This record gives sequence, C-alpha cells and structure tokens, in this order.
Amino acid sequence: MRGRQLAGLINTVLLVVLLCSCSANTSLPANGSTLPSTDRHSSAKVVVTRDFGKVVLLEKTIEIGEDTTALEALQQVAEVETKYGGGFVNAINGISSEYQGVNQQKKDWLFYINGISVSTGAKDYILRDGDIQHWDFHDWGFRQFIPAIIGCFPEPFLHGYGGVVYPTIIAYQDGWEKDAERIADRLSQLGVGSVSTKNIGELLAEERESSNLILLGNIDCQPVEELNQIWDRLGFYVRFTDGSLKVFNQKGDCAAEYDAGAGVIQATQSPWNPMGIGVCQNVVWTLSGLDEAGVNTAVDTLVNRYSDFEYAYAVVIANEEIIRVP
Repeated sequence: MRGRQLAGLINTVLLVVLLCSCSANTSLPANGSTLPSTDRHSSAKVVVTRDFGKVVLLEKTIEIGEDTTALEALQQVAEVETKYGGGFVNAINGISSEYQGVNQQKKDWLFYINGISVSTGAKDYILRDGDIQHWDFHDWGFRQFIPAIIGCFPEPFLHGYGGVVYPTIIAYQDGWEKDAERIADRLSQLGVGSVSTKNIGELLAEERESSNLILLGNIDCQPVEELNQIWDRLGFYVRFTDGSLKVFNQKGDCAAEYDAGAGVIQATQSPWNPMGIGVCQNVVWTLSGLDEAGVNTAVDTLVNRYSDFEYAYAVVIANEEIIRVP
C-alpha cells in the first residue's frame, strides 16, 4: 500500500507540473491593471474546505508582509505537511492525500487564489492585499484540472490574480440588458472597478481574449453553447445535453438532471485567451439555463444570494434551492 500511495503522490505532482507549465508567460495584456504592492498593513484570507467547498474547516484573515507566500500564510493558521522540497502540500491539520486502488479514489489538496486555480506552487505565490487563498480537499479522479470556481465572489473581479486585475464585461443575450445592468451595479457596489455591459453580438474578439466575461443567456446563446461543447476541457461538472441540464458527481456519473426553470452559475479560465487555459489571467463565468426562467434565477442568485454559495465550485438553482456542484 505504501508503494501505491507514493506512486499516486508522484503522479499528482507530475500532473500539477504539467498543468502549470503552460503558464510560464505572465505578460500583462494592454487592458490589464496592476494593484499596488502589499505593505505592512495588508491582509489576506486563508480558507480551508473539503468536498468542493461543502465543508468549511478553517477561515481566517491574517496580516501579511511584502513577501508573504501562500504557504507561509497557510502555515500561520494550520499544521501543514509538505513533500518534494516543500512544493507539494500533502496534509493540512492531519487530513492527508489519499490513494485507494487504481482508477479509484484520488484525493489531494488543491488551491485557488481569488477563485483561480494557481499556476505555481504555494511556496512561490506572493500574496497581495485582499487575496483569498482557498484550499480544498477533494477527489480529482474525474476532473484533474478545474481552472476556476465561483465561491470567492466578488473575486476574481475585485483583486484578480498576482495583483493584476482585468476589466469585466457582462455580455448579455437579447432580452437580458437590464439584468446585465443589475449585475454591473452589484459588482460596483462590492468595489469592482472597470465594469461594463455589452450585447453578446457586439462583443469583439479582443474583448473575449483579454477581459473577464460574465455571459448572460440561455443555451441558444452562441458563446454559452461553445463553452458547453468543450465542457470537459473547462473543468465543468454541469452541461446542457438532450434538452436537459445534467449534473455530474466527482466520479463522473450523472447525479441529477433538471429541465425547465433551472439555472446554473459556473466559471472557468478563458478558452479564448491566446495563451490558453491555465495562465491565471481572465475568467469566464456563465449565468445560464434552458429557458428564460432558468437564466433569471441564476441572475437573482448572483445579485441577491451570493453569500449562499460561498466557497462553492459551481451551483445549480432549481425550485429556489441553491445546489452546490459537484
């Protein structure tokens, strides 16, 4: 068993290296902005959860210095066991990586900064003022890479990643202009700058490539449909298929199916970024559903009930209930 566990750990490290290798180029697009560097008055939030954010184990805001790393911050509030030269977090507060048999349970600690999957080791990421670092312990057998999650809202629209913040465009399908304005107003109230709304039909290619996007529309909306077609590459656990909205569990099995009236909120890193998914730059969120009612319930949830999906990876809203996914 020890040999199998070691092999599993090595596989996970190799997986992380592979996923992060595409993000070595961190150049800033022309329309990105940089936040001020941290100072002695800066703070960051450390969150530790399990099972895709369903169980909160720890959350604490701490003061950080100019060069405080994510690992150092975690070590301030939790007992941490590392491996492979300190670059791999194997255990937090006694909860350790698990490997049970070939192609079965594979659980590790994965972490996010402001809702974006981190492209470097915890000992190399320098925290910025306002950052939320979120560690989650879950089974990654079905989705080895989940590029972004929604549970740190209003992040990453507020503080971005690595101190770089991209402008946010709420791109709406015909008929949802007022809803897009409601979302923009909420983001502005939460301190997010550089927020605009735009009809999806008028969205420019360069805006898709280098902006944070919140897509507002049903499955007939072209970019929503485009994302749905590559749902597996984007780390989604929800997809539209055969006239229904299907939810998949951590093993990849269909766990639930919804029809008219259900909405979904999920996130990924932008597949339209020329540098690819995983570069930790701009994100794409979708607020969608099979019909008008589904889209409307997704909008209402984001605007009025965002605290109810704190630390979630994605959510489906059905019959006024917010269902965490997976």
